[in-house]
Amino acid sequence: MTIDSDFYVHPSDKAALDALKAIPGFTALLKAFMQVWNEQRARIYNMATNLRIDEKQLPKYYYMLPPICEKLGISVPELYLELNPEANAYTSGDTKPYIVITSGLLETLPDELIPTVLAHECGHIACHHVLYKTMGRMILSGSLKLLSADIASIALTPIQIAFSYWMRCSEYSADRAAILCDDTSDNIVEMCMRFAGFDKDIHEETNTDAFLQQAIEYKKLLSESKVNQALEFVMFKNSSHPLNSIRAYEGSEWEHSQEYVKIKKYLQFESDYEIPVKLSAKQMVGKSYVSVAEELRKVGITDIQIQREKQKQAFSAKGKVLEVEIGGKKDFGAYTWFSPDVTATIKYYEPETEEELAAAHPNQVRTPESSKHYTGKPFQQVVLDFQNAGFFNVDIEAQKVPKKTWLSKDGLVSAIHIGTETAFEKGVWFSKDSKVTVTYQVFVIQAKEK
Repeated sequence: MTIDSDFYVHPSDKAALDALKAIPGFTALLKAFMQVWNEQRARIYNMATNLRIDEKQLPKYYYMLPPICEKLGISVPELYLELNPEANAYTSGDTKPYIVITSGLLETLPDELIPTVLAHECGHIACHHVLYKTMGRMILSGSLKLLSADIASIALTPIQIAFSYWMRCSEYSADRAAILCDDTSDNIVEMCMRFAGFDKDIHEETNTDAFLQQAIEYKKLLSESKVNQALEFVMFKNSSHPLNSIRAYEGSEWEHSQEYVKIKKYLQFESDYEIPVKLSAKQMVGKSYVSVAEELRKVGITDIQIQREKQKQAFSAKGKVLEVEIGGKKDFGAYTWFSPDVTATIKYYEPETEEELAAAHPNQVRTPESSKHYTGKPFQQVVLDFQNAGFFNVDIEAQKVPKKTWLSKDGLVSAIHIGTETAFEKGVWFSKDSKVTVTYQVFVIQAKEK
């Protein structure tokens, strides 16, 4: 079973990305980026210069990928090895993401940590980071500015700073994906220690508690002084990855959170697991009731009651949800967890069909238009409309009236009686044999008095 990445994405990641998108010029920058960047060109480069890892080439690393991708609900990306002494891994692309690991990474980390690295990179794919990460790396390196005059004209400094901050925050979300795959944060913590300098050749055991204590002391150091906070900003404003000890601390803290516990119980179907619902009750209103029901079934809710409302309400549309109630709650928020045996009730609007209406009104027919609509219309057409609607007792009555002007026309309806009713709306039900009298005007010229 997989879980939507929105349930484990780090709140700083979401907030930073929203802030980035809100910066003036970001939309123009994204448009310019898509014009100059070519995914296929990147793939050609990888195929030409890097080593593709697959079933035949370094298969022990390749076979680490499929179970990770299955857990995260993504397709298996292409995997490449790059000759680079820097210990690094990155994911790039857009429609067909790919992962690159460096030779320096394999030299720095023991093999048992490589699945954690791959799960982290797959986490970027699952969290829909890849396009923005690709864009961010090019912006921060300055290479994108060289490719387009349109980009060169954009004030990049605020966007660069915002990109750096978001990219750091996005790493926390990807780490959470790795923690879910590993069932522990220990590997993420050890990976961060390795990146901090704990080499494979150091044979002493790592002390993760001491490493995490660094982060606690670092946070305390920043909280004590605005100057220290300013120094942090200046020192790391262009960094694309979070600080090693802080990153390890974030991962460890999340593993011990209630949020993580709920996700693990859900993925493992533990006896007291709960089911995650991504959308709020308000967000479901106005959507297709079929799609909402399918979404609830997808996450594991099986007791779904569909209730049809035939009376139109304000802003209601055919087939659209009017209200959703889950577990007796009508105002639940986004990313709410529910018991698996909960009952979900979906109310939607669907007007009665003509067949249903006819069955509910035996031996009755509906007025084709309102009485107001027919006033001033030719009586012949009005009579025909009522007959076509199913009224079979239709009569006409001429009403002689003085001719007012030479433009006055004979034969225009002045009134309609249906039984005793003279004012009615379109679609009103009457008996088929109701007496319908169409009164029309006949103009006469009065004799002049002598």
